[in-house]
Amino acid sequence: MLDKQRTEIDAIDREIVSLFERRMQVVMDVARIKKENGMAIFDASREKEVIAKVQSYLKDATLKEELAEAYETLMKVSKDYQLKQMKA
Repeated sequence: MLDKQRTEIDAIDREIVSLFERRMQVVMDVARIKKENGMAIFDASREKEVIAKVQSYLKDATLKEELAEAYETLMKVSKDYQLKQMKA
């Protein structure tokens, strides 16, 4: 009954994982640059800018809150990873 949808979700998840890994590789570069330049990990204005930008990509504006929540989580993971990389 749900096999088709679950198969589609599995395919989407593979794409998301690939993009997540790619994003985190760039996050490592960001951490290196911030460390070399004595910059802070957290930049509230940048985070607001990112959320507004990704929300503008939505075709379905009713998903704005959910997308913001997803990106807030993603940015928290990114900041934690940056901190981990900067300490290494």
